[in-house]
Amino acid sequence: MKKGQTATEYLIILAVVIIIALIVVGVLGGIPGMGGGAGSRTSASYWATADVAFTSYSISATGSDTLVVRNNLRDGITVTSILLNGTALYGTDFQLAPGTSTTITSDLINCTAGQSFSYSVQINYTNSVTSASYTFTGDGTNLEGTCAA
Repeated sequence: MKKGQTATEYLIILAVVIIIALIVVGVLGGIPGMGGGAGSRTSASYWATADVAFTSYSISATGSDTLVVRNNLRDGITVTSILLNGTALYGTDFQLAPGTSTTITSDLINCTAGQSFSYSVQINYTNSVTSASYTFTGDGTNLEGTCAA
């Protein structure tokens, strides 16, 4: 009787380990079709909480790109440029008080509808209190998502 119980316990533990392993592989994107959006969700989460954040963004194949830029710093800033893959999105500086947002629209980024994108980001800004200039690149975290139609 003891041998049967030991074998059953062993099989249950083995099944639990296999299920956990499959979940981990799926979340990391190791199985096509499972966990494929993890990269874009991670990117969106990072950029929503960055010092100069993109709380919402949409890159479109029709050329109507929209980014909502938020200042998460304690001082006001003047944003002098935002570049995606080296392409500047607009031509005028704008100011953001701490905690405020503004919407930028552009038609300069090209993508194919339904395809995923990954753009390097460079935000140049000046601190309104200290007049110091900064370049923020997101520590190498790209802006990722799917191109809208």
